[in-house]
Amino acid sequence: MRLVLVAVCLFVVGCHGPLTKPMVDRLDEETQQKVDDAWLNMFTPPERLDRTLLLDVILSGQLHQYGVDYLRLVSEKHVGDGLVVMEVRYDREDPAFDEFSVSYVDNEGYEVRRERFAREEVEEEVRFLLTQEEVTDDMDAETREAVELRIAEREARMEEIQAVLAPLQEDDSPPNDEGERE
Repeated sequence: MRLVLVAVCLFVVGCHGPLTKPMVDRLDEETQQKVDDAWLNMFTPPERLDRTLLLDVILSGQLHQYGVDYLRLVSEKHVGDGLVVMEVRYDREDPAFDEFSVSYVDNEGYEVRRERFAREEVEEEVRFLLTQEEVTDDMDAETREAVELRIAEREARMEEIQAVLAPLQEDDSPPNDEGERE
């Protein structure tokens, strides 16, 4: 029953998880006020919600990241002899602070590469990759050419992405009862 309630809450509130993109959504003032009111409701008084309900509410509303004032998420992945460190930083009061960074640190602890992506770059790239465009008969020649170029660029980029992610796509068959792929 609790799982059904969580699913219903997620449907009503929506999924705003950091797992959809490496950036936290900035909320308009009205929505932010609603989130702030929910937090007040949860902690007035501080012991108002029992442990289970507190977790359920935070999970259902994605409140671990939705409408927060500050967030720093760090993930690490060992790659060969090095370490890739990814960080998402968000500060509601300072939008210029929002960033996603990817660093590669060698086995001696030296940062060999660091890429920083501002919010605008991340959001622009998400839009670019997810936009579905098509050429229509009512387009003038200039518009048609621009759309065709964007489609070709997107398709070329997707081929590059698929080539890099090929190891993840080699075997899409579901595991059997023993956890092996058939």
